[in-house]
Amino acid sequence: MDKKKKILIGAVLTVVILLAGVMAGFLIANAEKKGSSPQNVENGALTNNERPVYDEKESTESPKNQEAQAQFTPGNAWESDGRKYIQYELNIFSTGKKNIESWKITFPAGSGTVMEQSWNCGVESSTAEDGTVSFTLSPVDYNREIPAGEHTQGIGFIISRTENYELKAYQLEAVIEGVAVTVTDDGQSGDSLAEQGQDNHQSDDSQTGIIKEETQNGQTCGSSDGSQNSDSSGKSGGSSGTGSSPRPASGGLRVSGTTLTDASGNAVQLRGVSTHGLAWFPEYVNKEAFETLRDDWGANVVRLAMYTEEYGGYCNGGDKEALKQLIDDGVSYATELGMYVIIDWHILSDGNPNLNKEEAKAFFSEMADKYAGHNNVIYEICNEPQNSDWNGQIKPYAEEVISCIRQYDSSALILVGTNTWSQDIDAVAGNELDDDNVMYVLHFYAGTHKASLRSKLESALNAGVPVFVSECSICDASGNGGIDYDSAQSWLDLLNDRGVSFLAWSLSNKNETSALIQPGCSKTGGWTEDDLSETGRWFRKAIQG
Repeated sequence: MDKKKKILIGAVLTVVILLAGVMAGFLIANAEKKGSSPQNVENGALTNNERPVYDEKESTESPKNQEAQAQFTPGNAWESDGRKYIQYELNIFSTGKKNIESWKITFPAGSGTVMEQSWNCGVESSTAEDGTVSFTLSPVDYNREIPAGEHTQGIGFIISRTENYELKAYQLEAVIEGVAVTVTDDGQSGDSLAEQGQDNHQSDDSQTGIIKEETQNGQTCGSSDGSQNSDSSGKSGGSSGTGSSPRPASGGLRVSGTTLTDASGNAVQLRGVSTHGLAWFPEYVNKEAFETLRDDWGANVVRLAMYTEEYGGYCNGGDKEALKQLIDDGVSYATELGMYVIIDWHILSDGNPNLNKEEAKAFFSEMADKYAGHNNVIYEICNEPQNSDWNGQIKPYAEEVISCIRQYDSSALILVGTNTWSQDIDAVAGNELDDDNVMYVLHFYAGTHKASLRSKLESALNAGVPVFVSECSICDASGNGGIDYDSAQSWLDLLNDRGVSFLAWSLSNKNETSALIQPGCSKTGGWTEDDLSETGRWFRKAIQG
């Protein structure tokens, strides 16, 4: 019996020892597993077998936001003949630390979609077996390269379709240091540019607050603040906010043939500077800046560029009251200093001026009502139309907007842009507007626009078309690139020989060639020559004469 007990006790002890060994092994293995998890690695470092999915040495496809990204921003939308039309702005962002040398973007746009119009890009289309239409957009010369941390500007298009389809997904191919990088976005991620602090917006037509009013000639004009236009007894214009009398040195301007004249009939050539977008560089609208331009540069005119469709623009989410206050401040400073001032409806991505025509009519009705007592205010009603025929689209638009201005101001000088970014000045010959105080706009960038456009200018002048250059620079048409001094001098010689007025783009410290102030300069007036960019120094001498 004792022997059997000993055997039984020994067997039990053996089982216990085996179970303990198994349990100990389990606990040790579990502890090792926990110790190797990312949360417990010292300093948060990842082990070699837990590298992020996107390793530069292991993947040729860039993760979202690593090297490049694209954004589609919808703007105006309307319906016609059963089709839905919508305008988009496209921005390509260089989100890495290296410049994008070239790019191409392909995106699906739904079934039966048609590309009606595009600007500042090349376009190709394809249709899949299921009927889905895709478009491929490619750069033009002046927006091919995108510096690190910056993005394209002014690229846009209008598409039409019969079904709702939101543009989100895309495949972006970028060349960075000679290597092709592909970024694919399926449109499902919530990781948007807005979440990263980049621009993201949609226009809201419900915020326009336009009330239409029939005028005596049957044209429809309105007030952008939602109020009825006031009559002559209730004008808000007549004097600036400073209370000073609006009496520039040369008085009211008149067009005589192709020549701009003052109230006494003397020929006048305006020379000055255009601001950049008021919403983006408001700090340059100040008295010291204008006084420096007048006294040091010899400028007699300033242009207030108010973008319409770009982000923060008057028709696309901008603070309308703040923008109008900047215009009022600019008019006040110019008036006090005896300078002319241009109120510029700066269309760009909204290439057809008719897209925001009702807004334009309301805006210029309000401006003309307010400043009718000034003889130094000039109205520029469409900065740079594109893909818009002069006779079919621009001229009818101008007739309606000018009619709104003339309700309040019968003598103000009015500037009208021309097709192809205000280059097709020759199309106006023989098709001028029925208004004797209008001039037609030409823009040039000397690095891009050379002898052929200068020939257009001379042909238009010889045909009796009065021309006004409300914007120009000496680099390429992107506002960047190198300076072409020879072409710039040829332009300046021609403008001075023919007495054509001109304004330099732009009064800002933006990091681009056309900016007149050095990028590192924070001064908003009283600039020395060292504060000016190469372009600024050239134009200062050109304006001084």
